[in-house]
Amino acid sequence: MLVFGGTGALGRAVCAHLAREGARVALTYHRNEVLLPELMPGLPNGLARRLDLRQLPEIDSVIDDVAGEMGGIDAFVQCAGVAVTMERTGADSHHLMPMVDEAGWDTMMDVNVRGTFFALRRLGEVMRRGGGGNVVLIGSIDGVKSVPAPVHYAASKGALGAMVPAVAKELGPHGIRVNMVAPGILESGISRDIPPHLLEEYVKHCGLRRVGRHEEIAAVVGWLALHNTYVTGQTMLADGAL
Repeated sequence: MLVFGGTGALGRAVCAHLAREGARVALTYHRNEVLLPELMPGLPNGLARRLDLRQLPEIDSVIDDVAGEMGGIDAFVQCAGVAVTMERTGADSHHLMPMVDEAGWDTMMDVNVRGTFFALRRLGEVMRRGGGGNVVLIGSIDGVKSVPAPVHYAASKGALGAMVPAVAKELGPHGIRVNMVAPGILESGISRDIPPHLLEEYVKHCGLRRVGRHEEIAAVVGWLALHNTYVTGQTMLADGAL
């Protein structure tokens, strides 16, 4: 199976969970090559490929390469994405509308939406040849519920949510199931860009009174990727009952 963004905080948890379930995992990374020596020993017979989701030829090349090396791709998890499009200033880099310029908007959409669509287009071809499979996109609560969020990030995740049922309908006759997991705030990763007062408000209104753990999301993703046979076209919220 193939995991885009396997060196990110959630991506690492997803890869580790899938490996424990017995899956052979191929992952992509963009800038976190330094993490591979620590990550790859835990992925028996795993593969790692560099990928910039803004470069469409790279997407097709990586998917075809992995399919050739692994004899096909029967599951795909899209963990790669952009959450910040301006220089980080610690925990206060939460974008407000006046902070989003044209380049930031385009980067967010190019990586999170455009890159994902063209990956799904090529994966649809590969999975059809193999008799089907599971696709799991990582969305966000920002694209589902009314919460304080950078507008361009929420828009990109909302676009993925709209894409899921449409792609599921198109690929369903070929035995390909397409779903999305939309986490709430997690313990690390992009949560470092959330201002402290917003994090406090989240915990106060969350039914479980805490943020989520990456391993909890990885378990949901793992079931959808490895064991799901009938659920498709769905977005599953994992937000602790916000």
